[in-house]
Amino acid sequence: MSPRNSLRKILGIYEHELNQWLEAVLPRINRVVDVGANDGYFTFGCAAAFRRLNKSGAIIAFEPAKHSFETLQLGLKGQQTDQIQISLHNSFVGSKTGSGMTTLDEFLCERCDKRRAENTLIKIDVEGAELDVIAGASLWLNPTNYFLVEVHWDASFLEKLNKTFAERGLKLRQIDQQALPIIGYENRGRDQWWLVSDIYQSV
Repeated sequence: MSPRNSLRKILGIYEHELNQWLEAVLPRINRVVDVGANDGYFTFGCAAAFRRLNKSGAIIAFEPAKHSFETLQLGLKGQQTDQIQISLHNSFVGSKTGSGMTTLDEFLCERCDKRRAENTLIKIDVEGAELDVIAGASLWLNPTNYFLVEVHWDASFLEKLNKTFAERGLKLRQIDQQALPIIGYENRGRDQWWLVSDIYQSV
């Protein structure tokens, strides 16, 4: 990993722009779905947050890349055996099922009760395939759930994502990158934003 980003992860200030929103959302949910889990920073960070809140919960992580999935598996070995249930899946998530591919709706029907697609935080970081993931997640698009979508594309793509959620009555707001005093911005492209559920919308 980049030393600059690794240090931020150790200090808990990686993607610090999201911290306030996450602090408000995590007490309201009992499940996290991490689509594009990479090295597990978000997956295991949410597990730690659940423990701090002294609550039980489930975390479901999807990561298709072999090396990153192996890192996830190593991270899971270091987790406590407690009230937090973590499951890892070496799979792409998209708009249809197939070889090495699933949809969030299909996963829900296979592994969970489809009536329980609620009280969940769904984080999506899939390098441009966000609309495909959402197209296969119609059962999850309801006001009891919270979404965190990392976007690496232009403003028109942000508009498409906002429109897709708005059609289901879900409002998102944009969070921009912010420099920290002294250490500045993270080592990433500036053409990146986050879209998150507007926790102040009326439901």
